Amino acid sequence: MDGIINLINNMKVRWNELSFNQRVLLGAVATASLISVSVFSLWIQHEENAVLFTNLTPEDASLALEELAKQDVQAELSNGGSTILVPENMVHRLRVDLAAKGVPSSGVVGFEIFDGKQYGLTEFLQNVNFKRALEGELTKTIESLQGIQSARVHLVLPKPSIFQKLSTEATASVVLSLGRNARLADSQINGIQSLVSGSVENLGAESVTVIDQNGKVLSSQIGDDDAGHGQTQLALKREVEEHLSVKASSMLDKALGTGQSIVRVDATLNFEKIDRQREIFDPQATVVRSEERQEKNEPATGGTDESSLTNYEINRTLEHVIGDVGGIKKLSVAVFVDGHYEPGAEGESPTYTPLTDEEISQLKRIVQTAVGLNLVRGDQIEVVNMQFRDPTIGFGGGAAPDWIGIATQHGGRVILLIMLAVLAFSLKSRLGTMLSEAFQPTVAVGSSGNKAMGRTGDAIEDDEHFDGIPDMNDKVINQIQDYASENPERVAEVILSWVHDIDLGQKTMKAEG
Repeated sequence: MDGIINLINNMKVRWNELSFNQRVLLGAVATASLISVSVFSLWIQHEENAVLFTNLTPEDASLALEELAKQDVQAELSNGGSTILVPENMVHRLRVDLAAKGVPSSGVVGFEIFDGKQYGLTEFLQNVNFKRALEGELTKTIESLQGIQSARVHLVLPKPSIFQKLSTEATASVVLSLGRNARLADSQINGIQSLVSGSVENLGAESVTVIDQNGKVLSSQIGDDDAGHGQTQLALKREVEEHLSVKASSMLDKALGTGQSIVRVDATLNFEKIDRQREIFDPQATVVRSEERQEKNEPATGGTDESSLTNYEINRTLEHVIGDVGGIKKLSVAVFVDGHYEPGAEGESPTYTPLTDEEISQLKRIVQTAVGLNLVRGDQIEVVNMQFRDPTIGFGGGAAPDWIGIATQHGGRVILLIMLAVLAFSLKSRLGTMLSEAFQPTVAVGSSGNKAMGRTGDAIEDDEHFDGIPDMNDKVINQIQDYASENPERVAEVILSWVHDIDLGQKTMKAEG
């Protein structure tokens, strides 16, 4: 108990010895530490929330919150009240419980609409319910696809007619809400069209329109098999050029090394749609189509009269020509290749040697064969040997790293860490200096000037042995007076140190005499 009291008394004494600035700094550090510990404790105890339901109507959100309040579950609303957040470890149980109570009540309805009694419904209402059920089932299936957050399906089912001229085909529209940065491939869009068309009677895939949440038509590229749209033509051109460039580049990389060649292909495609019918007659080639013979007897003369009729058909050729759409009309290929590098002496750059004409000719023939160039068609190819800007490419470790990209990506983090480290070291150094100044013993000059006394009353020794403070007799008083008269500035500093509590232990001078 006495030890605790002494510790408290010592802390009070040391606190009283601190200056005002030192007390403010220690108080700020203690407050910041307390706040940090409190925030960290709250953060550890805080439980993460997860999404229970999303895209709720205000009515469903109200019902869900009411049920959650009955179970004493802390719930939060987000996204304008359409999303409910609950503790993560309770999500699955709450979904099952609320689903058993019919919450949410609205949403996509499929063929379960026919589960109840349907007495008294007219034929019109039955058709409406069937259309709603079909749209709901298609919506559920489409929403299960990856990258699609929500979907809506609208069907137009015309009434059947006994007259073929008056009958119309069914049509459909699909509105998709895609996730962030999500993009559907052409094959996926084609799959959605095939899904809807295969689920509805008399509905063709070309009659299904697919758009996204921004109103952009996604099915336009798939609807025209002949690539009639400019966007499809440009995409097909890029695909052909990229395919041919990869074929040539991969082969040159194996032969020359990675990064020692650049291949670019420009393809001119034929997007003309040709549908032509031609009928050719050949009068030189005839075919007997029919032949008729008649014989007639003459009783008077006893002779026979014969006659024949032969019909000939002129040879005719009927041609129906449909031209290919998207075929290659012309190719232009440009190839840059690097030369040879020989290792230099120690500390020197590699020596560059250009390719020979024979090597360039061989590369030209190889690329021409790889991309399928047809010189008769007017295709062109150019192979140019040129030293690349970075001589280390293809020699040693391959392409140099992208230091600019690395610095841009991680530079901010490094600078922030350096600033935090400098700030922490500065605060630590400053705090340590102030504390050392606060708790360092105050030195008082003795009668001979080489002895000092600390704050706690313990004697501090110099190089010489200290036997204690001498008696203040006339001799000692005379010595002090002589020292003061000879060193007035030093005496003034000592007096000021007593008044302002400044440590001059390092400046204590030995009195002479």
